Amino acid sequence: MLIFERMIDRIIEKFYTELPNKKVQSVILHSLFWTVWLTRSFYDTYGIWGVQWSIAYVLIVFISQAPLVYIHLYLYVPKLLNRKKYFLYFLMTGLSIYGYSLLNYQLLTTIPRENMPERMTRFIGNMTPYYDILEGMIALILTYALKYTLIAFITQNELLKLQKEKLQLELNALKAQIHPHFLFNTLNNLYSLTLKNSEKASEMILKLSDIMRYVLYQANEEKVLLNKELEFISSYTELQRIRYHNRYNISFKVEGEVEEQMIAPLLFIDFVENAFKHGIDKRFSDGFVHIRFYINKNSVSFTLENSIGNDEQSDVKQSDAGIGLNNIIKRLLILYPNRHQLDIINKNEIFTVKLQIELT
Repeated sequence: MLIFERMIDRIIEKFYTELPNKKVQSVILHSLFWTVWLTRSFYDTYGIWGVQWSIAYVLIVFISQAPLVYIHLYLYVPKLLNRKKYFLYFLMTGLSIYGYSLLNYQLLTTIPRENMPERMTRFIGNMTPYYDILEGMIALILTYALKYTLIAFITQNELLKLQKEKLQLELNALKAQIHPHFLFNTLNNLYSLTLKNSEKASEMILKLSDIMRYVLYQANEEKVLLNKELEFISSYTELQRIRYHNRYNISFKVEGEVEEQMIAPLLFIDFVENAFKHGIDKRFSDGFVHIRFYINKNSVSFTLENSIGNDEQSDVKQSDAGIGLNNIIKRLLILYPNRHQLDIINKNEIFTVKLQIELT
């Protein structure tokens, strides 16, 4: 059912995109309806009356039925039904259906009987002015349902398009915040090394160059190769090793097979930055940050553990962990709705992040 709805949505979207002229759209849709609707009557009669007489019958049905349908849709519905004038609506609709049946009867009974098939002659001879009232009711119900179902589809499609545009604008705004946020933190780290005249500064500049190339260019794509994102996190982790001179327990592991999986960029860096911010500090001799990825074909699991200071235990929370964590939580809701699970745990002086994302 969901596949069918998506297929209908795509057909409608393509139709309205490739044919922006509303008059042309209307003519095509109405022609399509009448072709399908009258083909049914033709199919029911051509086998017993012949093609010529069946076409004549179908033309008479159209001549008498089209005014009924359009008066109902464009006069009675907007002027009476939509304004809650129910008594007048049903009265006028009933009279119009009878008028359609009577007109159809009059037109059919005036057809010359010469060379008319015997079965058609008997059919017309048995007719009364009321014979086609049920057909008229069905035509009105069907056309009303089709019109307002189509309107509902179009409205829903437009709302979804607006919602998608809104989400994309919000996502772009969040990514715009990530870039300067990341650059600011990294430059601070580099500045601290240059003050100490560290030999590691040049190595750090090279690492930073690779990282910024990824952030400024590849990360602007909607999705990137997962292995590129992992290389980015690995390079950032190496920058931190250089900064802290390998004094702390820092680990980065990738398990599973990384193939051609695609993922939204910059999903993990804010968690990693936050871990180094709270897990590695001058007050610690045993601070640690452990980063682990487990990859399979359809998902990626990310686990991060870091130590936290005694005075930070009550402060390091998901809600106030800074602009980076708030951004990533919003991005996950936009990019992977119902396709991710995020758990943030603060327990026993260990801050843990567990994130699982379905990639397909």
